[in-house]
Amino acid sequence: MKLYTKTICPKCLWVKSELQNAGLEAEIINIDHDEQAKQKIIDAGLLSVPILEVDGMFIADVKEIIAQIELITQ
Repeated sequence: MKLYTKTICPKCLWVKSELQNAGLEAEIINIDHDEQAKQKIIDAGLLSVPILEVDGMFIADVKEIIAQIELITQ
């Protein structure tokens, strides 16, 4: 599981907090410092963060990300 974020991003901080509260670990990728990762999400047609990548599938909607976290922890 990977979480794509930016340096200044309140929604990203919220999702990181939800992952920690659920006891889940994700590879945190800051696209401000990783041009290749930034290009990967742009190529996927995504233009904002946070983005959660689970099994090669991108989830870009924060509500869907939170729902996915809840689903994983059930």
